[in-house]
This record gives sequence, structure tokens and C-alpha cells, in this order.
Amino acid sequence: MRPAVLTYVQAAEYLGISPGRLRNLKWMGRGPRSVTYGIRDVRFRIADLDAWLDQKAGIQPVPQPARKRAPRPRRRGIGMLATLILLGGMTLLAMLIKFIFS
Repeated sequence: MRPAVLTYVQAAEYLGISPGRLRNLKWMGRGPRSVTYGIRDVRFRIADLDAWLDQKAGIQPVPQPARKRAPRPRRRGIGMLATLILLGGMTLLAMLIKFIFS
């Protein structure tokens, strides 16, 4: 009868890699999921090891990361105050031209 969870050494033997490599993969966040029973007591479920092997072999699709929230739309143009100043200046210019040429 197989145990429900395996230690680092047992899991590494099950996967066919060294225990150091398994620790590095876990540290980098690329290893199989693990269960912790304390700060240093880390175990691996056999189902998680099999799922990780299937993912590496391409049998299961890689889970997509959560989508980030869409960025806020950037302000376009020159803004309301600048628009009012520009329109006011154009109005003054139009009045000046009308005064000069009439």
C-alpha cells in the first residue's frame, strides 16, 4: 500500500529527479504542489505529482494565470481647462479680426 503523501526524497525518487532539483523547482514556483504540516515538514501528494508530470508531458493544458484588471484608460487630448482657454483665445482672435476688417 502506498502512502498518501511523500517526503522530498520519496517524491524526488518517484519523479526520477534528485531531491535538490525538486527543492529548487519548488523554490522557483515551478514544481509540483505540496502540502505543509509545519515550517519545514513539506509533503507531496501522489495525485499532485502525477498531475505535474502530465502537465510537463503536455497531456494537460497549462493553467492560465489569472487575468489582471484592465488598466485605467489614459486621458486623451489637452483637458477641459486647456480647451476652454483655447476656445476663449480663438473667440478673442475672431472678434479682433472682425473689428479690424469691418
